[in-house]
Amino acid sequence: ERKDGRDVILGIERIIGQNDFGETGSHTGKLTLQLLDGEVRDMQSFVIANRIRQAVGPLSDVQKISYGRTNIFGKAVSISLLGNDLEQLSRARDLLVAELEKFSTLKDVTDSNQEGPREINIRLKPRAYALGLNLRDVAGQVRQGFFGQEVQRIQRGRDEIRIWVRYQEEDRTALQYLDRMRIRTPAGAEYPFSELADYNIERGIIAINHLEKKREIKVEADLANTEDDLPPILQEIRNDVLPEVLAQVQGVQASFEGQSRDQEKMQRSMRSAFSVALIAMFILIILVFRSYLQAALIFSILPLGIFGAIWGHGIQGIQINTLSIYGFIALSGIIVNDSIVLIDQINRNLRAGKSVFDAVFISGVARLRPILLTTLTTSFGLAPLIFEKSRQAQFLIPMAVSVAYGLLFATFILLLLLPAAFLVQNRFRYWWARYILGREATLESVEPAIKELKNVGEMENAS
Repeated sequence: ERKDGRDVILGIERIIGQNDFGETGSHTGKLTLQLLDGEVRDMQSFVIANRIRQAVGPLSDVQKISYGRTNIFGKAVSISLLGNDLEQLSRARDLLVAELEKFSTLKDVTDSNQEGPREINIRLKPRAYALGLNLRDVAGQVRQGFFGQEVQRIQRGRDEIRIWVRYQEEDRTALQYLDRMRIRTPAGAEYPFSELADYNIERGIIAINHLEKKREIKVEADLANTEDDLPPILQEIRNDVLPEVLAQVQGVQASFEGQSRDQEKMQRSMRSAFSVALIAMFILIILVFRSYLQAALIFSILPLGIFGAIWGHGIQGIQINTLSIYGFIALSGIIVNDSIVLIDQINRNLRAGKSVFDAVFISGVARLRPILLTTLTTSFGLAPLIFEKSRQAQFLIPMAVSVAYGLLFATFILLLLLPAAFLVQNRFRYWWARYILGREATLESVEPAIKELKNVGEMENAS
């Protein structure tokens, strides 16, 4: 298909005998399209897949079909149904598939409990057992006759030739020849197959999957539009669809797999690591400034910076994803660094004999340019990545948006709110020392920087 006079497909590869569902056999197949680079074609991959689906239309003889790009992280929606009763599992699968197909935002709803190729199931008659035959003997002779058996290998030069023996082609092209096949008993006598056994043709099971020591049927689906927000869809499935489905069956549990499980695992690991990092930074700031309140004041700016990052995602029209969270972590470090610079300068001015108000005012003026330069150079440096249109850059844009927009918003708040909050905190310290503890105090004497200076002076006098 063309758009603006340009091809979007570079090559086509047809493969029979395997597919992207992990199945193999003559009943499976896939068609792989190699697309042109994103900068060359003016059409996204999911749009191409949807148009191919519309052009193909419904296929009545197909049990499972999917259109879309290969994703190493798995399907967007992947739900494992677990239980020991196969009948209840199958019923839960049917109910869940029916509910997911109602979502206009999802496509290609499939499950792992699909039937495989046709199989011939042989059942022995009582006469076969009376003649000393068992199912293995009969099935082995049928396989030897129709599929063949290797009887000899001949070395011819550097090549090895394998000799197989089986019925002639005209005697094995139809199932009717199976009834006339001669089965040899352990005594050496031969009987027609129809006198010793009968058979029926059924579809076999491709695979039996287990998870957490229970039988598993996995139901999966893809997003119809990759630009749709996935978390609300998963939340609706978790809160509305699954409880209704599980209420109609017994002994069946459900768990989210695929992208959802990997993302939850990553978020849990990230939360624990980020929490440890924040606690470590908080302890270090307390040790340096010798003040719990000043450390809490510095960390109080972090939520405002994250709010600015979320606001930036809305401006750019992109979703918040895992890379956005990585940006939040990097943003937190930059905001804490800028806050430390400002608070440290205030403490230095207080030790130099400035009043509280003058110390705050002079620090704001002195650190205005360094903080602004840090913010602007970082944000402008990320601007080319944020506005890059190539498809390779789309992966990193959420992280760049988090850092750039969050830093711009947090810096503005930091320069205005942090000095004012420092003055409010100073008044609180003064009020607590004067009226709660009943001590003589001034606005400057209650600050940890002045207390530290007095302690150092007393130690010098004592020495």
